[in-house]
Amino acid sequence: MLVGAVAAAALSMGTLPATANAVDNPGALIVGGHDATEQYDWMASLQRSGNHSCGASLIDQQWVLTAAHCVQDAAPTDLGLRIGSPDHTTGGTEAGVSEIVVHPDYAAKNRNGDIALLKLDHAVSQTPVEIADVSGEAGTPSRIIGWGLTCPVRGCGEPPAQLQELETKVVPGGQCSLGLIDGATEICTGSNELLANACFGDSGGPQLEGRPGDWKLTGVTSRLGSLIPVCGTAPSIYTDATAYKDWINANIG
Repeated sequence: MLVGAVAAAALSMGTLPATANAVDNPGALIVGGHDATEQYDWMASLQRSGNHSCGASLIDQQWVLTAAHCVQDAAPTDLGLRIGSPDHTTGGTEAGVSEIVVHPDYAAKNRNGDIALLKLDHAVSQTPVEIADVSGEAGTPSRIIGWGLTCPVRGCGEPPAQLQELETKVVPGGQCSLGLIDGATEICTGSNELLANACFGDSGGPQLEGRPGDWKLTGVTSRLGSLIPVCGTAPSIYTDATAYKDWINANIG
């Protein structure tokens, strides 16, 4: 999934050394964002050993969507989820994972397909987020949300417990990793703010299009779109969930 060792660092702390206090916490957050301004009942914290690891989105009462690289080395028993709380340490609904379904392109070590489904060990009461039919063209406003580091390099600080958000937009694919992006299955996501974008461990969390109270999911955080592993220096790359909607529906029934 990495397009070169530097050009496309996966946005998970689990792929590079973490801070001493976060060795078991591969999760990280949005640089340049702010505390969430609304409730996202379907937002989930994917956790290992009780620590935030990656983001995930509830798309069915018993299924969440995340990035494949967040679970590539995991068994279902390694994972847990906290769903519907803006604080990844408390509240919401806790659930285990009974099944991991990784997209076959990623499993075959192709560059694309950084998307995975996790079946919960029981149905939850939160209302799922709807996946859009298509993602917007370049210039379309969007929003990203997640938990973790709010500074731009790995090991630079501690992740906050409070869910963060950032206004973003779809930008031309050529702005991500010198064009190393599949326009049919990936989204290049930029920001109007300097040094503001997704960061390490924001992986698996959603990119949203719509308006407050009426968001639809379009993307899943995949990797940096920068030539250097510093968050916000270039747009980030998101797996286009709308391109995999048939695969998602086929697997969750």
